[in-house]
Amino acid sequence: MNAPLEGIRVIEFANFAAAPSATAIMADLGAEVIKVEAIGGDPIRGLMKQAKVSEGEHNPDYPFQFINRGKKGIELNLDNPEGADIARRLIAQCDVVVMNLLKERRERFGLGTDDLFQIKPDLVIGLLSGYGEVGEEINRPGYDVTAFFSRSGVYGGGTTPGGAPPHARPGSGDHTTSIALFGALMTGLRSRDVTGEGQVVEASLLRTATWTISLDLVTSLVDGQPAYNRPREKGLSAMLEAFQASDGRWLQFAMPDTGDAWERFCRALDREDLLTMDEFSSGRLRYQNMSQLLATIDESVGSMPADHWMSRLDEHRCIWAPINDSAAAVQDPQVRATGAFETIHHPVVGDFETVASPFRLHDAPNVGVKGPAPEKGEHTDQVLRELLHLSEEEIEALESGGVVHRG
Repeated sequence: MNAPLEGIRVIEFANFAAAPSATAIMADLGAEVIKVEAIGGDPIRGLMKQAKVSEGEHNPDYPFQFINRGKKGIELNLDNPEGADIARRLIAQCDVVVMNLLKERRERFGLGTDDLFQIKPDLVIGLLSGYGEVGEEINRPGYDVTAFFSRSGVYGGGTTPGGAPPHARPGSGDHTTSIALFGALMTGLRSRDVTGEGQVVEASLLRTATWTISLDLVTSLVDGQPAYNRPREKGLSAMLEAFQASDGRWLQFAMPDTGDAWERFCRALDREDLLTMDEFSSGRLRYQNMSQLLATIDESVGSMPADHWMSRLDEHRCIWAPINDSAAAVQDPQVRATGAFETIHHPVVGDFETVASPFRLHDAPNVGVKGPAPEKGEHTDQVLRELLHLSEEEIEALESGGVVHRG
């Protein structure tokens, strides 16, 4: 079986995380992806925290490798008219073009959507932005911290009234949005295959975030009231809270207070005595006496290590999960069983693991990470020769003029 996107050529004019992550998934599925970087490279190169290496040892830049695995890379100066012309000539050889350039920049380079359809009428054009392609703020730059977490209501809904907003982990909004962009690109390709005509698709950090917290937003649309993070003592149920075991590990519960859930919960924690206490005899009373109940359960769970409780929780069919940190998550047997990690074979540093695409295709042996991310300008020479049939003299002239850079 061939990979599902084999024969599809994608050109990416994008940096940082959201749009490049979407095209990385396409590369995993067999597409040929050409990453166009400005001279000097994508600003995210080397930006994230790196593993310690010895002096002189090659650092593979693991975050960049994850975001850009399996692509070809060229460096091109779009501010130079010759560079913009080369970009248009390369686009003519592609099925999909993906950009996270603001609209004003696309148009300045002659790469607006109308310009692109003049180049190739059946292009699928994927646009990624912070705030979308309509409205007064289409040219406002935005990272996931601002457009995804802050503007959308994600931070607000996760903040206790009067408290400080939380911090997001790097790229969480970007990589959520990359899935939306990937789905949009697949829809665009399907539309092209059916109609023979090109299609513009877009995803934005802001719009994806509204989908992520849609259950809060659909309520606020009706009653006009904000969603917010309840203080623990004002939670709806103790069986929806987290408790810390004696070894410092936390156990998160997600058991609606219905049916025999309260009985199973108490028996799992060796607290059958709670079942006989009048103040905890109904869901309403448990809610009204939440502070007392939480203190009681905190003491019980905190008396033994997490491993003691885990088998009991499963025995009594409780719905729970350990709260892993990232180091624990990458070693979690079930996380690994889902196929969440794949290996990149790097020509210099050897093999190392990265995160796989967020879904599985059954019986698709040719799907997966195809190789490392490109070095700066690694494939400039190859792409210009194979796609545009430029000679060595022409490429040398472009490089000496600051139009391209070869690695």
